[in-house]
Amino acid sequence: MVVVSRSSRTALVVPFAPVAATLAIVAAQWAFTFMTAVDPVVPAVLLAGFLPPHLHHLWAAAHGRRPGAAGSTLAVMALIYIAGVLVAGPAWYLMGAQLLASVLIVLRPPWSVLAGTAIVVGAVWLYVVFDPAPTPGWFTIAIVDRAGVTLVLAWFAGALHQLRAARAELAAQAVLRERLRIDDDLAGTVGAELRGIAVGATALRDEDPVTVERELRSLVEGSRRTLAAARRMIRAYQRVPLRAELDTAVALLEAAGIPTRLTVPRGDLVSDELARALRSAVDRLLHDDTARSAAITVTMDGGRLRLTVAANGTPLLATEIA
Repeated sequence: MVVVSRSSRTALVVPFAPVAATLAIVAAQWAFTFMTAVDPVVPAVLLAGFLPPHLHHLWAAAHGRRPGAAGSTLAVMALIYIAGVLVAGPAWYLMGAQLLASVLIVLRPPWSVLAGTAIVVGAVWLYVVFDPAPTPGWFTIAIVDRAGVTLVLAWFAGALHQLRAARAELAAQAVLRERLRIDDDLAGTVGAELRGIAVGATALRDEDPVTVERELRSLVEGSRRTLAAARRMIRAYQRVPLRAELDTAVALLEAAGIPTRLTVPRGDLVSDELARALRSAVDRLLHDDTARSAAITVTMDGGRLRLTVAANGTPLLATEIA
């Protein structure tokens, strides 16, 4: 069974927030357009072409990336907006909020600021000129506010997505550094011995039988030492001291941007059970977007070891063994 954490579910749901907000805003605007338009079929057709590119821009921003075909889809939105101004009348002018949001997503400063200002000024001017009872203050606030609502939600979701990606990348880099350290250990011990054996065996091709026999015994002894060293190293990796596991856990959490305080007693600490519990807790912390700090505490009382892991001051794990 695959268990999805609360933070993972949140990360999956958050990108839908700007989309839902936009659909709610457009639904309200559409209701007003439907009531005031002479022929509601025309605004409906325009909306069918205007809304999908805008949702495409929002979805990309909510995932922290630039929209695909950004320029062409923005141009399509601009053309449809102009067409709506010409054929749908003042009821369509509020759709400038969605065009403004897409412009701020797609274009880079200073062009986004200039284009956004032009959209607001142009829409307000059209509203004042062609609406029979204009209230320009309300209209300006409505456009900026509706665009701002969707933009803030999209940018927040994008920042959350980038944060999760950065955490995963930092954790992967920490694991890679540990693998490189193990590789260096093997290359400096077993690798050096194996290279020596290979060189010695190559040098025996032109030697007399007595020398070959003597050197072969030496190579066999060297290979046995190398095999014994490899076995010791494998056993050491298989049974990592708890203190080493704790240091690795702190390194992983710090690399993921979670400041971690470690408290351990003096002396050797060995416990496979606590090590497994620690790895499980660290995995949960690395996938928890709400974790801002962590504390790992190991205590010893009467020969019993107790491991406590807390996130943001709240206990996450408490395990005790004899």
